[in-house]
Amino acid sequence: MAEKVHKVRTTPEQMAEIEQQWIDEVREDQELTTFGLYPQPSRGSADAQGSYQLYLPPQYETEPERRFPVIYWLHGGFSNARQGSEMVARIDKAVRGGVIPPTIVVVPQILPIGWYVDSKDGARPLAQITAFDLVHHMDGTYRTIPEAAARTVEGFSMGGFGALHLGLKYPKTFGRVSAVAPAILRDLKDEPEDRVNNTYFGDQEYYDLCHPWSLVLANAPELRRTSQVRLLSGRLDTRLAPTIRDLDARFTDLDVAHDFFEFPDADHEYPDIMDGYGDKYYAWWRTA
Repeated sequence: MAEKVHKVRTTPEQMAEIEQQWIDEVREDQELTTFGLYPQPSRGSADAQGSYQLYLPPQYETEPERRFPVIYWLHGGFSNARQGSEMVARIDKAVRGGVIPPTIVVVPQILPIGWYVDSKDGARPLAQITAFDLVHHMDGTYRTIPEAAARTVEGFSMGGFGALHLGLKYPKTFGRVSAVAPAILRDLKDEPEDRVNNTYFGDQEYYDLCHPWSLVLANAPELRRTSQVRLLSGRLDTRLAPTIRDLDARFTDLDVAHDFFEFPDADHEYPDIMDGYGDKYYAWWRTA
């Protein structure tokens, strides 16, 4: 599950199609998850919808009075909700083995690119859709624990940026934040134009405003009181590892409690980072 730098320039026609991929395809062969739709009123239309993949632990059926914590898992760039299948398989195995508490997992389809932020032009309010429309739907439809402390936002690569953006911007919604190899380069020019232009429109100041580097400073008092944060990366990921180390130092300087692990033998590969982290990945969930 790698998200390498996108080197082939996206045509305007392809970009127009990407910007409409709010709903992922339904797969008959999918395991462990079911396909769902939810309203997206933040897009300004009563008919707007998005899709998600949903994992319910076995206890959801066998314990009908019980409520469950939720993980919102965010896919990487130029990908879709089905990218979360490996993470879901790991969580399911851990739940069935009693390694972590029974947990609901939601993997939303939030456009192949867009960074999970509200685009500068207002056309794609992805942060509002994820933090409000999706969370409201899940809490109103399923037996969740509707509290920030019981909600985790986790993501890989672009999804890791999104997890940090959402978790640091909305600590009253997401009390736990886990970023795996987050794509958090500081200079907007270091990202291919077609990956960022429809979100930031070349505006470094707006990018800085959305960046975890700024958000952790802006909300440090609240984050110190309420949030648990985790940063995971691979040392061989030479493009991103230095900026992730810098963010680790930023958290430390601001006295915001967090966990940071960098694995010597991992590149920008989700399975390698997870395997390197081992049981410590699940130990973090046991504190939920």
